[in-house]
Amino acid sequence: MRYKLPSAKDARIYMSLERTYLGYIRFSVYMFSFSIFIKKLETLIFLYKVAEHSSLYDAMAKISALISLVVLTSGLINFHKNVKYIEGGIEVSSKETTDPRIYMAAERTYLAWIRTAIALIVFGFVIEKFEFFLIQLEKLFHTQIGGHHSDLVGIGIFIILIGLLTLVLGMVNFHRTVAKVDKGLYRTHVMLYKLYGAVVFVSCLVLTFYVLRII
Repeated sequence: MRYKLPSAKDARIYMSLERTYLGYIRFSVYMFSFSIFIKKLETLIFLYKVAEHSSLYDAMAKISALISLVVLTSGLINFHKNVKYIEGGIEVSSKETTDPRIYMAAERTYLAWIRTAIALIVFGFVIEKFEFFLIQLEKLFHTQIGGHHSDLVGIGIFIILIGLLTLVLGMVNFHRTVAKVDKGLYRTHVMLYKLYGAVVFVSCLVLTFYVLRII
């Protein structure tokens, strides 16, 4: 990406960057939820024998999962580049650090953390219930679907725990942000965001192998 405008080490710019990064993560979670929905639909078609081939649904599920991973990767890369770009900007005046809008930006960032946490918790429940859904289908049709869906309960619980951790991180980050702004200096906790994104990325990568190879 080529930047044409000069940057500044403004707290509001940092927080805007953080919200954009969290938006990447939420979109990735939504795409993976869609891939699981498609996988459920494919399973129903397979068991009811509505169609002879379900390759289209399988392809859609895989594409959605891959898009999820690509979006997460893009988010991590863009976050790194944007932080580096902002760090190369000019220092803002002390007048800018006392602007009430900075606190409002901190509140919006905190709400972005909460929205991300809710998305992950719901996603975790979807994963956990997917295993129950498959077991019930096996009992109903007296057949064996196969795959590794017995591990999905643990994966779903793990995703829910990540969602709960997101709530805690959001709260801690909010208090840290306010404290930094009160002191007149704010910088994004780059390592926190990178590690958090890496955990979500690895989780989605694992799910790609466990969820999309059920049938």
